[in-house]
Amino acid sequence: MVEQAAEAIVAGAARGIFLPDDRLVEAEIARDLGISRVPVREALRLLESQGIVVSTPYKGMRLMQVSNKGVAALMRVRLALETLAVREALAQPGGPERFDRLRRAADAFADATRASDPALHVLAEQEFHGELCRSAGNPPLLALWQSLARQLAVVWGLALQLRDSAPQSDEHYNLVEALESGDETGALAMLVAHIEQHGELDFETLVAERRSQPAG
Repeated sequence: MVEQAAEAIVAGAARGIFLPDDRLVEAEIARDLGISRVPVREALRLLESQGIVVSTPYKGMRLMQVSNKGVAALMRVRLALETLAVREALAQPGGPERFDRLRRAADAFADATRASDPALHVLAEQEFHGELCRSAGNPPLLALWQSLARQLAVVWGLALQLRDSAPQSDEHYNLVEALESGDETGALAMLVAHIEQHGELDFETLVAERRSQPAG
C-alpha cells in the first residue's frame, strides 16, 4: 500500500494535479486515495529519500522544485547512465532478439501516447528507458537509474505540456532498430538527441503560468 500511495502521488504530479513546490498534505492525499494516513506518511518519506518530495521546516512536505538548470543537471546524469547502458547492452551476447523486451516497451509507449491520461504516458516512458538500462545486464547501473526514475517522471509530466509526444515514439523505435542492428554510433546519437530535447524546454515559465491560473 505504501508503494501504491507513492505511485499515486507521482501520477498526480504527472497529471498536473500537484505542481513543483506544491505542499503535499498527508490527510488530503489519504482521503483522496481512500486509505489511512499511515501508508501515505510512509510513501512521502520514501519519495523524500528519492528526491521527489522535500521536507522543509514550517512548510511541511512539498513536491520537488523544477528549474531549467536542475532539469539540465538531471538529464546529464541520466544521459551518462543510458549511454553506458547502450554500450553494455550491445556488448551482451546474442542477436537482435535480446532487445525484444525493449521493442515491446516501445510498442507500449506508442499505445500510451494515444491515451488521454498523461500518467500512463509517463509510466510508459519510464518503462522504456528502464528496460534500456535493464538490457545492459548491469544491476548497479539499473539501480542508479531507478533511483532517478521518479524525479524524471515529474519532469516528463511537465514536458508533455510543452511538446508533442508523437515524435518520441518514432525516436524510441529508431533507437531499438539501431540496437538490433548493432549500430552503437547511431544508437548513441539518437539517445543524445532524444534526451537533450529537454534543454530546449522552459519548465520555469510553464510552472509559473500554471500556478497563476485560477483554481478550477
